[in-house]
Amino acid sequence: MNAAQHIADLDAALAEDGEDVTLRRPISTSVNVDVTCRAFVRAVGADEIAAGITQDTSNVIISPTEINAEGWPGDNLTGVSELLDRRVPNTRDQIVIAGKTRQVIAAAPIYVAGELVRISLRVKG
Repeated sequence: MNAAQHIADLDAALAEDGEDVTLRRPISTSVNVDVTCRAFVRAVGADEIAAGITQDTSNVIISPTEINAEGWPGDNLTGVSELLDRRVPNTRDQIVIAGKTRQVIAAAPIYVAGELVRISLRVKG
């Protein structure tokens, strides 16, 4: 399966069973760069809680489709290394889920043939 098919399959699943969230990159105390994405949001499991992950933590899966379409986060790269894929959220970023702002604590991008096809996030709050 090629990268485009991976993205198409994820987008179809998110369209059917996902929910809208807002991915936010704070640029300054009064300026944010936001993009609305479809996402799977899941509570952590019992095994993760037993391993020390708190119940206010969630696992989130998003597609790069909306990020790419909107050019998120734009050219506002304050504090972000040029060596990093700026489309991948970092620990300074936030995600708004059902009206509640949560902090990104970890991101795991998945690439197929060098193309970003999926982003798994762990968020807290």
